[in-house]
Amino acid sequence: MKYELFDYQEAAVSAISKHLVRATRDYDEDPDERAAVVLAAPTGAGKTVIATGVIESALAGDGAMSAVEDATFLWVTDDPSLNRQTLQKMLDSSSDLQLSQLTIIENDFDEEFFTPGKVYFLNIQKLSANATLSRSRGDGRAYSLWDTIANTITQRPHGFVVVIDEAHRGTTAAASFGRTRETIVSQIIGGGRTERPAAPVVWGVSATPRRFLSAMAEMGRTTKQHTVRIEDVRASGLLKEQIVLGHTQGIDAAESALVRFAVQRVRLYDGKWAAYTASTGEPPVRPALVIQVADKPTQTELGALIGTVLEEWPDITADAVVHTFADHAPVDAGGIKVPWCPPEDIQDRSDVRVVLCKTAITTGWDCPRAEVLLSFRVARDLDLITQVMGRMVRTPLARRIDTDQDLNAVHCILPKFDHAAVEEIAERFKVGGDEALAAGSAVIVDAVELTRNPTLAPPPAPTALPPDATPARAPAEGEPPADWLRLQEVDEITKARVAHAPRSRSTAESSEDVAVAGGLFADPEPVHDLSAAAATSAFDVVSSLPSYTIPRRTLRSPVDRLTQMAILLAGEHDGFRIDAKAPLKARTALLSVIDEHHAVLEESGELEERVQLASVTRLFERTVGFADPASMSTDTTSELTLDARGVQILMKRAEALLPQGLANAYVKRLAERDEQVRKAQLTTIAIAAEPSLPEALRSRASHLVEQWFKDYGAAITRLPAPEQERFDRIKRESDRPLLTTITLPSNKTESAAGAAWERHILSDANGLYHAELKSWEEHVLRTELEAGAVAWYRNPSTGRHSLQIPYTTSVGIKGLAPDFIFVDRVTGRLVASIVDPHGTHLADAVDKLKGLATYAAKHADAYHRIQSIAMVDDGYLMLNHKDPEIRAAIKGFDGADSRELFRSHGTRY
Repeated sequence: MKYELFDYQEAAVSAISKHLVRATRDYDEDPDERAAVVLAAPTGAGKTVIATGVIESALAGDGAMSAVEDATFLWVTDDPSLNRQTLQKMLDSSSDLQLSQLTIIENDFDEEFFTPGKVYFLNIQKLSANATLSRSRGDGRAYSLWDTIANTITQRPHGFVVVIDEAHRGTTAAASFGRTRETIVSQIIGGGRTERPAAPVVWGVSATPRRFLSAMAEMGRTTKQHTVRIEDVRASGLLKEQIVLGHTQGIDAAESALVRFAVQRVRLYDGKWAAYTASTGEPPVRPALVIQVADKPTQTELGALIGTVLEEWPDITADAVVHTFADHAPVDAGGIKVPWCPPEDIQDRSDVRVVLCKTAITTGWDCPRAEVLLSFRVARDLDLITQVMGRMVRTPLARRIDTDQDLNAVHCILPKFDHAAVEEIAERFKVGGDEALAAGSAVIVDAVELTRNPTLAPPPAPTALPPDATPARAPAEGEPPADWLRLQEVDEITKARVAHAPRSRSTAESSEDVAVAGGLFADPEPVHDLSAAAATSAFDVVSSLPSYTIPRRTLRSPVDRLTQMAILLAGEHDGFRIDAKAPLKARTALLSVIDEHHAVLEESGELEERVQLASVTRLFERTVGFADPASMSTDTTSELTLDARGVQILMKRAEALLPQGLANAYVKRLAERDEQVRKAQLTTIAIAAEPSLPEALRSRASHLVEQWFKDYGAAITRLPAPEQERFDRIKRESDRPLLTTITLPSNKTESAAGAAWERHILSDANGLYHAELKSWEEHVLRTELEAGAVAWYRNPSTGRHSLQIPYTTSVGIKGLAPDFIFVDRVTGRLVASIVDPHGTHLADAVDKLKGLATYAAKHADAYHRIQSIAMVDDGYLMLNHKDPEIRAAIKGFDGADSRELFRSHGTRY
């Protein structure tokens, strides 16, 4: 592959490849055993890239699997433009596939069989009843396409796979939907009532495969499924994180104003992308505006619309406007001729800045640079809007932008929607569906622009304000605050709270703390300089706090991670290399692990025996008498020396156990002359079979990656953002938590819903931050602000802007994101505190306390306070994680109810 796959993509390629190989083998052994393999991948997961990896593996093999003999793929869709787009994506992403191996079936196709080693693209309209390809013996044709499919299935079935793209669309279970006529897709798959030969293996690709799975079960096929989790896709940065919905309660008079607003938004994106890509040296991103019009717009309406766009966007001309209507002819828009553009060309045509469409543009179309949608559809056209939005969710640079949250968002403006309709579409985006966005998008209805708060000056008595209110005035000099009595009460709480705060010595010095700090967390050496001692602002304080990567369920091989990191370190970055010898160091370190196992086996005397066993295969023979019941059978065993082909087969297995070329590198290390190669291969095969070796290689690779992040952390942070992201991907793919930092955005779009609060790290133009808080969260926030906090940060639940603390559960390592980080001024210095309103009702409440206590044992000196707050028995109690005795109690607690810890060890908050 030309692309470096994300870990979840590599896992999907491996899983689907194995399923297809098994399905082919099962069919060879029993032709009645037919399988359907399913790749369930949400919108934006990169299903074409995954499919390309699977096809590469089948046609050419890879390090882990051999090629499938006579592998042939028939890729079926219901859209010819989607076929062209998929073919181009495969060429762009594959390092092995050639154009000659990829064929779009046109009307002149006339073959008896599909040729092995190729991928054929078919849109089902080519097989409609009256289509040319449906008929044989006509137009000089020898075979219909139905004949080609049938001949391949009946005479060359091995390795033949029918791929159904967007599988939920063309397959429907008859029992569920009352189907009386088989769909074209069902007939291609064959079997059952179709009276056509059944394809040996079917592979369905869909975001929502329920219908496909039901149809395959009805056909009697065994199904194997691999599901890509939306959490993994979002964590990769391939999807935009926010959807901003704008409306004016359906007031028609505001339509023209919203057109201008939409243009202003896309121009804002244009400026932001220009500045960002100029600073990073990446290719420019030219944002596009998609305008979804009614079914039958008049020339006058289109002319007025485009005229308004051009007035508001003087940098472009009418040549930058195209349409994707079903009628491919140019459209007259009040004297402006708007040309038709194939949807699949829009992304690469940077001159196109405005796209007009009516319904959905096309299945499979995606345009990452389409940042703003202005839809003139009405509420009953909800599906049409979500279909278009679902094609605009990919991030333009295939990664999130940490410094500007606006560049991770897509804007949807709905002039004809009222508040209720907007809420409905917001819910649709959150939940996801067949043609909508993948579930989990952050949906913002009442948007407000946030930047880093320029004030951060704490007033004497901050209070929560109504959403549209302004803060109360500060008291005049010498005037006591209006709620000074309340502050006196809070002061008593604060005194008790601070009494458990920083002690004179580091709380991580005790033997108890050393024990707590081990295990879950990586080595205590920092990856970067995380010290906040020199912090001069609240932003510096928060940015310096120690955070951790949280391992995902889908993990990349540590050996692969080490190899990739070595390549990055040795690569040229603006004229310099961080470590030009990193690949050699990585290879030497891993080969030394093999050397160690070599020496152990040789010293024990096992190696020679293993090499001998690897060089032969045993033949077991039984001799019986013919037609002589009294004769005795005899058994004999003999050894046959493996020929060169047999050794190569075993070497393939060794290469899978010793990846990234280690097996062949070790052969070269052992063999100085040609006549020594066979012995070196057999020795490598014997050592590779040692059960403890793979884990030893993984452990050494993980250790070296962690060590390199410590050694080269400072150099990595000086790289441009896109190059830093490549290193960060390797860090996030670790099998254990690794130390990292928070990246605070310079600006961000958030909801204006909820009460307005002062002193948040990010704020609107008035210095306010809006938040909808639960009662116990509001209590903590109000208490801390009234006690004099300089600033506060509402910690996001995930992402690079979130402080993450690992904790262990029964299903693995998860991440705790404390709700609040506060910044106080203590003895003239700005210091941070974690004050986390704790949900005692959650099933993992105790696990989270243990994780926070472990974190506190290791990073106590980075904080003024680390506290968990909970409402218990009608009062607020606090656990002080900087107290070693309380940490020990939390560590030793074996109960399930976290309230018991608060009752026995908490103090009043």
